[in-house]
Order: sequence, then C-alpha cells, then structure tokens
Amino acid sequence: MSAEELVVGPPEVTLAIPSCEGRSLLASCLESVAVLDYPRDRLEILVYDNGSTDGTAEWLRSEHPGVRVLAAPTNEGFAGPCNRLARAATARWVCFLNNDVRVEPGFLAALTGAALATGAACVGARVLSADGRRIEFDGGTMNFLGHGTPRRYGEPAECDEDDNEPFETLFASGAAMLVDREVFHSAEGFDETYFAYFEDVDLGWRLWTLGERCVVAPAARVRHREHGSEALLPRERRLALLERNALLSVVKNYEEDRAGRVLRCALALIAERERLATEAARRRACRQGLLAALSALPAAERFGARLRERRRRTDAEVAPLFGEPWRPPIAGDEYARRQIEVARVFGAADLFAAPPTPPPLFEETTCA
Repeated sequence: MSAEELVVGPPEVTLAIPSCEGRSLLASCLESVAVLDYPRDRLEILVYDNGSTDGTAEWLRSEHPGVRVLAAPTNEGFAGPCNRLARAATARWVCFLNNDVRVEPGFLAALTGAALATGAACVGARVLSADGRRIEFDGGTMNFLGHGTPRRYGEPAECDEDDNEPFETLFASGAAMLVDREVFHSAEGFDETYFAYFEDVDLGWRLWTLGERCVVAPAARVRHREHGSEALLPRERRLALLERNALLSVVKNYEEDRAGRVLRCALALIAERERLATEAARRRACRQGLLAALSALPAAERFGARLRERRRRTDAEVAPLFGEPWRPPIAGDEYARRQIEVARVFGAADLFAAPPTPPPLFEETTCA
C-alpha cells in the first residue's frame, strides 16, 4: 500500500459472496454488511447466485440494487464461484464471505488494518458461533496428510483487548477471508476441481510456499450459522470430498520427493480409515474419495509441477505452521498407532517432531 493510498483512506474492498438456495441466509448477511463501519465509497458487493431456485437473483435486483449479481444455472460448488467473483471484482482486496455469516461492524476495518500492518496477502477472521459464545475458527492447523482443522474450535469466545493482535496461520477460513486479488490470481486462486472443502487449506498452504503470508485478525469477527449452507450436500459426499481433496493437496504442495512419500503413506492410511470405520457411509466415502483423487491425480501433478517452479519456501520452512501434524483424521488408538507406523515406514515423518506414542491397544496384566 503506497503512502498516497493511505492518505486517501481505507483500501477499496470487494465483498464476494457465493450463495446457493440461501436467500434467507443472504438477507441476514447483507443486513449485517449494511452496518459495517467502513466507507461506502470504498466498498463493492458482489453476489454469485449459484444455481438457486428460490428467486435469489430476482430478489437481489429488486431489494438490493446496489449489489452486483453474477449467476449460474447450476450449483458449481464453492471454489469456482469464488474465482469468478474475484475475476469480476474491481478492488485490489477481495473479501470472501459465506452467505451464512453475520459480520460485526468493525470486521472489515480490522481485516484491512491487519493486512496493512503485517503485509500479509491473506487475512482471516475469527469465526464465532451464531450466538457469539464459542469459537469456530481462530486460525487453522493441518496434519501431514492434508486434513485441515479449525484452531480452538468450541472454546469460549471471551476476548479482551490484548487478544486482538494478528498472528500467523497456515490458512484462513474461506467463510470470511480477505485476500490481495493480484496475489490470489497469481497463485491460481482456489482449485476449482475441489468443488468444496479444504480449498482454503490448499490455498493457504500454497501461498506460504510461494513466499506469501497468511494471518488471522482476531478483532475481525463474524458469527456463523453452523452448517447453514452445508446441508446442500449429503454427508457422504462431504466426507468423500474431504478425503479426495486432502490427497490432492499433498500431491500439489509438498516438494516433489516428499510428496511421493507422503502420498504413499496417505493411500495406505485411507485404506486403514475405511477398514476401521464403524459407519457404512464413512467406509463408502473413503472409497469414493480415493477413486476420485486417483482420477484427478494427473491434473494435480501438473499443478504441483507449476507450483514447484515458483517455490520460495521449503517444506521445512512451512512445516511449523501445520500446528498439529500428527492429529489423526479419525478417533481411536488403533488408527493413531497405525498412522505413526505407516508414516515411519514410508519416510514421511522427517519434517516433524517425534509423534506422541498412543497407549497400548491392550493393557498388560499380571497374574498373582
């Protein structure tokens, strides 16, 4: 940001909101946007009507004529619509918002302030529950298999003035994140093959490898109606996408030799998750996610090759941001033990501190 831009005022921002069958959610979101403590002449609002059949586009044109509307005939997921919104944006900074969030008045000023203060290309919000009492996202962590998870999920959201300093995170939540539009495009945006889930994890990981930074601005707060838009996909499909997309992130974002080792490890462990799953839907999701990932593997390898030509940071430099490299994707001591064993067999454990030792599967007993 130049000195001249700082004199003019806060940076121009495009709010980019994808919405599918979410007219009532969108109404609440836009109601909160209307009271943002941010200059209106520095704000553009774009909505992508993602195949809705509830009259969203017509309602927007009637009730919110200041909102620019893009529309698609069918549901294109999350990643693709966000990329199209970013291409249509006129501001340097793009703020992606889920339609099922309500922003607090100081939200956007806190995001842009953190971007200017830290030089980060991507700034995430602190996402709270709908009643504001619990944390849903306060930075992201990831295990070495590419499965991301929100930091501090479920903790009380008691915040004080000392808790507002931006801090580094591997990725920002796509539910409420600010990104430099030029950097976003240069990094190839969200991977549209992901459709939904872990596209924000993949983007954050990629930005770090390219020499950029991601931070969380705790003072930028939104309230999220949990699973407000998630019900559009059946649970089994969501689980399959999580499995698929994590595998592809591994292929794309590690350095070449380590990507091969971790991928072999990940393939073995997805089979273990299928074997140990107690729920039929999860077993099917593991199989479907694996098959979908294998069909997308050539494209992911080409993506990874392009990324490696431009890498600015090594795996060793990015690894500390994972936060929880040994967190198992599923519960259970048996899987946790197998994860460590398999990682060691395939040489996928070298980046991280020694994993915790799971308790024995069976307690030893002595006979009197």
